[in-house]
Amino acid sequence: MIPREMIAMMERRRLVAEVRTATAVQALGVVDALAAAGIAAMEISLTIPGAQEILTHLSTRRDVLVGAGAVLDARQASQAVSCGARFVASPIMVPELVAAAAEARVACILGALTPTEIIAAQRAGAEMVKVFPAEALGGPMYIRALLRQLTHVSLQVSGGFSAESMGQYLALPIRTLALGSLLVPQTLIENGNWQAITTRAKAFVDYTANPHDNAARFLAMMGIAPRPQPAAVVPGRENIPTERLVPNEAPGDFHPWDSRPVEFGDDEDWLR
Repeated sequence: MIPREMIAMMERRRLVAEVRTATAVQALGVVDALAAAGIAAMEISLTIPGAQEILTHLSTRRDVLVGAGAVLDARQASQAVSCGARFVASPIMVPELVAAAAEARVACILGALTPTEIIAAQRAGAEMVKVFPAEALGGPMYIRALLRQLTHVSLQVSGGFSAESMGQYLALPIRTLALGSLLVPQTLIENGNWQAITTRAKAFVDYTANPHDNAARFLAMMGIAPRPQPAAVVPGRENIPTERLVPNEAPGDFHPWDSRPVEFGDDEDWLR
């Protein structure tokens, strides 16, 4: 499998599980539970004790694409690939990882945050750029602003987002979402509740595949109350627009990330 095919496999489900556990046994249990739910891409963090042994153990599996995460230099990348990693991912922009991955014919995901870093990572040859930590710098609003300017970039979003913001991310033209504790809470790992992890992960898979139809069930499972319904239209005011439209564009050219509610929140004053 060539790097492009590996990235395409991730994109089909749009979900990448960032597996970070305290022990190797826990990591293997999490991978089995997630695979049973239909998660096809697993990023095994090199911070896990025995991470190389985990990669070796999982390298023969054909139902999942297993790679190494938290890769910080070319040496770590080469070691991970020698243990069977089929992609390497870093939270930072380390151009030398690209050469190490290319030599081994595996995919490379470089971390970046600013527009300059994102373009530099893609120009360095990364098949995908991990925007990390996305939520800390503005979440979906930040990613939407990036994509208005950088329309050709291949992005993965990672870093502390909530279940409520997932729908906003899924409406954007990003390639994948990388999920850690949101997908697999630490308490479920510590209790070894693998069936609960599978059930939870299956809800994520279903929601990602069809956010519109599965939103209510997904949010209910996450303990999030539905948003209030819009007020009834007042007769005679049906034609008042409820969204701010992008100037000089025809309605047929709009994308989900181009429209916003008229009223801005306190944290969005810079958009006025």
